[in-house]
Amino acid sequence: MNIGFIGAGKVGCTLAKYFSLSGLQVAGFYSRTYEHAKQASDFTQSYAYSSLADLVNNCDCLLVTVADGQIASVWHELCQLPISNKWIGHCSGLLTSHIFQQNKVVHPFAFSLHPLYAIYDKFDCYNTMSDVSFTLEANKAIIDQLQRFLALLPNRLAILSANKKPLYHAACVMLSNQVLALVQIGVDLLNQCGLDKEFIEQAWHPLFLGNANNICKAGVIDALTGPVERNDIETIKQHMMAMPDELKPIYQQLSTILLNISRQKHPDRDYHQLEMELLP
Repeated sequence: MNIGFIGAGKVGCTLAKYFSLSGLQVAGFYSRTYEHAKQASDFTQSYAYSSLADLVNNCDCLLVTVADGQIASVWHELCQLPISNKWIGHCSGLLTSHIFQQNKVVHPFAFSLHPLYAIYDKFDCYNTMSDVSFTLEANKAIIDQLQRFLALLPNRLAILSANKKPLYHAACVMLSNQVLALVQIGVDLLNQCGLDKEFIEQAWHPLFLGNANNICKAGVIDALTGPVERNDIETIKQHMMAMPDELKPIYQQLSTILLNISRQKHPDRDYHQLEMELLP
């Protein structure tokens, strides 16, 4: 089955390269800018199409790898072409296969395939894709066929219901993008301590990476450490007094979540007084 990519950005380049190396047949790319399609096709040793119609004619499966906000407009263009027997998918974590519908009828071979990974580079991320998990959402009638089609990939693949995609995407954002906000808060607080910036940039990396690796290895409950887990109320009080006012609600909310995890780890420990201290 020939796969054609519509969109030659980070996701398209990464998946096309990885799919090709895994044994799937990648025909090539179509992009609004031909130079982008050519760059992506050179990277993946495939073909750069100058028209969407040519890509459609030469492919059995079309993967729309553009920004979420552009998928509908691409679909509108595809509806003007002979696509009745084509597999058509996108890689959005939020949107479902239902975006591929015409006259309120979803395309019979529509699907969404989402990698649980922050693809940050066009030409490098394919190297780490073998460890990435994917979720697949589609009409139940075609799930088995899609799984057979994707069987060459060594990746873990889970079936996701369309109505769960917003919650699923929120979870992915919490595990990736939102972590950046916490890192920024921590770095800002270190800067307020009067420490040298070069020292700060080197010092927090082992702390962050060591904790992240431990979470992945041991799980959230067993990896938990710190004053909340220890039920160290006096330390929490000191933190609250030193914390800028605008950050106190965030600290309280996160600490309350850690308290609930601590109760799972230490069911016989009394965290009631700490819980009162963390109330807004």
